[in-house]
Amino acid sequence: MTNKIQNILHVPATGFHVLVAYDELASGIQARDLCDRLAQSFKPSRPWTFSFWSLAALGFPLLAREAADEAAQAHLLIVAVNGEAILPPHLKSWISRSARRVRAHAGALVAQFHGILPMNYELSPAYTCLKHIADDAAVEFFSEVVGPAGEVSPRFLPGSSQSGQPIINSGVFSL
Repeated sequence: MTNKIQNILHVPATGFHVLVAYDELASGIQARDLCDRLAQSFKPSRPWTFSFWSLAALGFPLLAREAADEAAQAHLLIVAVNGEAILPPHLKSWISRSARRVRAHAGALVAQFHGILPMNYELSPAYTCLKHIADDAAVEFFSEVVGPAGEVSPRFLPGSSQSGQPIINSGVFSL
């Protein structure tokens, strides 16, 4: 599975851009930890850049357009939300447009959930929504359930894997 992830996260000569959309400060911090693990794991020789957007800010049209412009350059879109959340239509639309833009870079959508149990992640409203968006946009989908802020061992879960094995395992992202 490591080879599949490394193929998805190919770092182009121009560098690699990650856009993170998060619902709460704590989930933004956990998403930043994920970004750090990704960058550290792949030890890129080219620059990685990260941009972070609060989902609340995406409710403002001017900010949503600016974030969409950044998404056009992104190789990876990370959405960090409460797994029990029902995303409002304007956010679903923004994430869907952004996922299609990420596809242009052969990128992926990563969902990082909090507030749910790992064994129930596929039943959560946010998972269902984001998985559908990824399928519709024809991008790879990965998901992770994290515990409360400060918990150190997040578990990656299968997204679009046919094998039922985790697409990203903790060994790939060990520090």
